[in-house]
Amino acid sequence: MVIGLIGMAGIGKSRWAARLANAGFRALHCDDLIAERLRTAYRADTVTVYDIGRWMGFPYEAHYAERERIYLACEHAVMEEIAERIVGEEHIVIDTTGSIVYLDAALLERIKRRAIMVYLADDANLRARLLEDYLARPRPIVWNGMYQPRPGETPEATLARCYPQLARTRAALYQQMSDVVIEPRYHRNPAFTVTDFLGMINEREKPTPP
Repeated sequence: MVIGLIGMAGIGKSRWAARLANAGFRALHCDDLIAERLRTAYRADTVTVYDIGRWMGFPYEAHYAERERIYLACEHAVMEEIAERIVGEEHIVIDTTGSIVYLDAALLERIKRRAIMVYLADDANLRARLLEDYLARPRPIVWNGMYQPRPGETPEATLARCYPQLARTRAALYQQMSDVVIEPRYHRNPAFTVTDFLGMINEREKPTPP
């Protein structure tokens, strides 16, 4: 079984990838691979996802647009490598980024043919917490043109207004890409085990393509 975890930044994809790794899966953490590529190709001081967040910055900063473009290029290259690596492999979990839905459709289709895409869903309350976390300790977020300030509006006010719209737009894209949706009342519940998680997936498991 190859599992691809999708959902907003900070939703818990890395946490579930780690739990699945403890259960015998091999975890591919896309943020780590992007951080390595940024260090190698762009000499960025990036090791953790938070380093990438600091490097990318907020969408109102002058350097953001160019770094958003670089980040997406690195993400595309990383996912191309992963698409090749998972062919013929089993027991892999792909810890994707929140911006995977903005990548080339043909590349996403290649991954979907091999992996069961599991969407860790959010809700209004969780989105408010994710925004608070982003403001306090930014992870890399691709806004894809959805940060739209109004005249006289502070950057903080614009973020607070635009983030829910970004999350709603992403939710629709994640739904379209997903094979399995796991709601927050499950994936955020400490009592929800890896066995429970895999049980939800097994109910919808796709046959391995020839």
